[in-house]
Amino acid sequence: MTNLELAKALKNGMFADRETVREAFDYAFKVADASNCPPAVMTAIMVLSNTIAKQIEQNEQEIA
Repeated sequence: MTNLELAKALKNGMFADRETVREAFDYAFKVADASNCPPAVMTAIMVLSNTIAKQIEQNEQEIA
C-alpha cells in the first residue's frame, strides 16, 4: 500500500479534518473528555494512530 492509497483508505467525506495532526489529537482529547468513558475513546484513537504510523513505516521501508 502506498501512502496515497493509505490516505484514500482513511478519508471519509462525512467528517472534517484539522490543519495538523496535533490539532486533530487535541480535538480527539476534547471529545474523549466529554464522553462517558474517556479511557476507552483514547485507547481507540491511539490504536488507530499506531496502526497508521505502522503502515507509513512499512511504506517507507518498501521505498528504501
